[in-house]
Amino acid sequence: MNTKRFNVQVRQSNHPVMKMVMMAVFLCSALSVSAQVERNQIYNIMLGEIRYTHHNEKMSAGDALGQIIVGAMTGKTSVQASNYEEEAKTAVVRGLSNAYRYRFTDRLPQYGDESEAGNLVVDVLITNIQATSESKSYKDKNGKTHVDTNYKGAVDATLTLKDVMSGEVIATPSFSGSGSGSSVNSSQQKVVSSALGALSGRITEWLNRSLPLQANIIQGNTVKKDKQKQVYIDLGSREGAFAGLHMGVYIVKTIAGREAKQQIGKLKIESVQGEDISLCKVQSGGKEIKTALEAGEQLAVTSL
Repeated sequence: MNTKRFNVQVRQSNHPVMKMVMMAVFLCSALSVSAQVERNQIYNIMLGEIRYTHHNEKMSAGDALGQIIVGAMTGKTSVQASNYEEEAKTAVVRGLSNAYRYRFTDRLPQYGDESEAGNLVVDVLITNIQATSESKSYKDKNGKTHVDTNYKGAVDATLTLKDVMSGEVIATPSFSGSGSGSSVNSSQQKVVSSALGALSGRITEWLNRSLPLQANIIQGNTVKKDKQKQVYIDLGSREGAFAGLHMGVYIVKTIAGREAKQQIGKLKIESVQGEDISLCKVQSGGKEIKTALEAGEQLAVTSL
């Protein structure tokens, strides 16, 4: 199989809960190695290799003829869409590139280097790029025959994330993307493209859940009756804040020497107003947030 490296700037698991726990444990241990870690520190993600299991897969003349006959009899066809191999690889890389706190680098990983704490190298295996069609014929009121075709696209990939310091595999999440449509407004190309877009989004989502952006509410703003409507947070352009980012609000308490968090609401950034400040709309939990602010509670904010 050929291996291709993509030089670009840089969510579902078979067992999502376990994979997320593994990722969190890894990140906590990796970050503790560093003598001084900045909040929302950016880490490098290096692409090792990216492969498609069906690369250059050949179909015999007999198999091809058999598929055509079956398709003609049943109206159903299903093929590995190997002509979308490059698009699938690009979609995976796009998913990696959109993560909040990772940046792609093409520098080869130096295993064991302590300055690499928290950095990852990822190998990608694309296991499926499938296009399926099903056609049905019908007659209109004038007796004219029409054929309606429904298309479905599916893409699957597995990522292997490794610790750059040790080379240890720390997570192997699997992701799927799908798309569908009818011949009235769709095609094989459109549904596969839709599936690839969904795949990219799920990869980004998984990485963002693994390493979210962190902030604090620093001041209340608009209040209506007994509810907080707007607040300011200490996250701005310097750390990657943007209008439309959704964030959860948590009361932080120390219990028996351990940090405990309880979610009390949700925010959405309305405008980024500086390097370290943004104005947010309170989407839920306005009453609880107002009460907590008045009581001087520590309120942590985490991207969703």
